[in-house]
Amino acid sequence: MLSEALPQSAGRLQGGTINIRHAVFSVKTATVLRDSRERFREIVAHEHMDPERLQALQDQRAIAHARFAMEHSPYYRDRYSAAGFTLKDLEDPAAFASLPIIEKSEVREHSDRFASSEANPKTARPAGTGGSTSAPLKLLHDRRVPVRALEWRLYRWWGVHPSDNIATIYRQFWSEKESQRHSLRWWPSRRFQLDTSRLDRSSVDAFISDWRRWNPSLLTGYVGGIVELARMLEDRGISLSPPVAVAVTAAPMSPAQRTEIEAVFRAPVYDHYRCGEFPWIAGECSQHDGMHTFADLRKVEVVGTDDRQVAAGVTGETVITDLTNRVFPLIRYRLGDRTSPIDGVCRCGVTLPRISSVAGRVTESARLPNGQVIAGDFLTEIFVKNPEAVRQFQVHQQADYSIVLRCILGSSPRAEEEVDSVVRELRDVVGDAVPVRLELVETIPHDGGKIRYIKSDVIV
Repeated sequence: MLSEALPQSAGRLQGGTINIRHAVFSVKTATVLRDSRERFREIVAHEHMDPERLQALQDQRAIAHARFAMEHSPYYRDRYSAAGFTLKDLEDPAAFASLPIIEKSEVREHSDRFASSEANPKTARPAGTGGSTSAPLKLLHDRRVPVRALEWRLYRWWGVHPSDNIATIYRQFWSEKESQRHSLRWWPSRRFQLDTSRLDRSSVDAFISDWRRWNPSLLTGYVGGIVELARMLEDRGISLSPPVAVAVTAAPMSPAQRTEIEAVFRAPVYDHYRCGEFPWIAGECSQHDGMHTFADLRKVEVVGTDDRQVAAGVTGETVITDLTNRVFPLIRYRLGDRTSPIDGVCRCGVTLPRISSVAGRVTESARLPNGQVIAGDFLTEIFVKNPEAVRQFQVHQQADYSIVLRCILGSSPRAEEEVDSVVRELRDVVGDAVPVRLELVETIPHDGGKIRYIKSDVIV
């Protein structure tokens, strides 16, 4: 049964309340979440497979997905044909490693041709990337894929039950009505949020009030936002009831940041790897010895300068394949983060392969004279709703606290209008605290060979 594979609720409310949450969750997984339940059972079984069998399963799924893409996606049909591949070639799993690596620029320029013949309003959900490691992209997620099961996999590793109360620190996308629907969807569990764009005293006080009322078992969110909250709590001498776990994502976490978060929240910190293109990729288990990749549903390759798989312990770039998204296949897609494979089976007993902590792009926060902090994680996603508005952007906070948004306009016919809407959003976030200025440019200078998407000259 599903309940046997999940940890007991870690909640600290009265037992009756916890039992109600469990009971309602059981009803949901037997009805509206039945697909998620079945996927969860499947992936739990894969976690202790013999590594050779697991590799064979991944190989078969990967080549089948590539064959599907060549048959049903115009872009892959032409791309693979131009590289000399036929459908017959894609019957051999060994051919997968020779397929062309897909670059972000290809998705940006030809996104409409990546969609497969299965993409329609019922099967596809529009999605995008914010641009923390590249210019924003437009893509589609497959509505039919029960990705919630991957979240449950991580919760299980962290000792958290899906029905537990959860606190989040993310960018707030929802309207008030959407927030109400979200609350009803998770009832009687409580999921409350701190918006990374408004880390000021009043918002933090409201979050603290919710925390003390609901005693969450998990705090999850952008690493930058969680670090900022930890520092605010420490500065004010505020102590909260410790959660079972703290989970961070979106940017690299330094050892010092991990120590800082664990000291303030008095709970273990778990890193996990996901992005706009791939909702879940990998995550830490209780051993904190690298991140297990979700090899049954994702294929993670770490390649060197020759685009070939590197050996264990060697750092390279991540190239990822989603083995489940049939509406917008991303196969051998260069995500560009840097990591290294880890050899051997983890002490936790899970046989899913591991990678080291991912080194993506570090972002800076913006700080206002009134004490408000705007987390860099929020700023990297300002174009996530209109990714074609810009080819590239940079948020630069000057030494006098003013903010400059530099943009290279993108392919959208309404690019200037969409950029103006983002400027208005930024001005709404900062209020009257500092001016926000837009600069439309042809190029954005590199800093030591790298583009800094969030840059601050304010001395803290």
